[in-house]
Amino acid sequence: MRWKKRAAWGRRPLAVEEWAVLHAEVIAEDLIAVDDAVEELTGFMDPFRADVEEGPLVGVTDGQLSVAKREFHDQRGRRGLKLSFYAAGAATGTGNDAFDRLNSAASALLDHLNAEGITVESIRWTEADHMTRPF
Repeated sequence: MRWKKRAAWGRRPLAVEEWAVLHAEVIAEDLIAVDDAVEELTGFMDPFRADVEEGPLVGVTDGQLSVAKREFHDQRGRRGLKLSFYAAGAATGTGNDAFDRLNSAASALLDHLNAEGITVESIRWTEADHMTRPF
């Protein structure tokens, strides 16, 4: 269930004005506990709302990492929690800072779930194309 960054992805290198995007689809019997764990990890972040091409994006951010969440139903009809992580790169546009941030966030999530004894049936990680930063 762990996600590990193997290399930067995307059709081209991440630009300064872009976010690297990683999605996690979490299936667990107790989604409230998973949601509470995410809240504990992101509670210090500031809320944001931005209009993007797909529609409104609502979540929390610390300026370098942003997190949005929503419920979904998988192909088998099970309820799940979809987390979307958006990470900015270095201001200079060099290095893999964004991908390192995503790796750190993914690891922190799993470590926290394990530490709290929250049983997760599955987590499906999806690396998405870069997107323009809305703020």
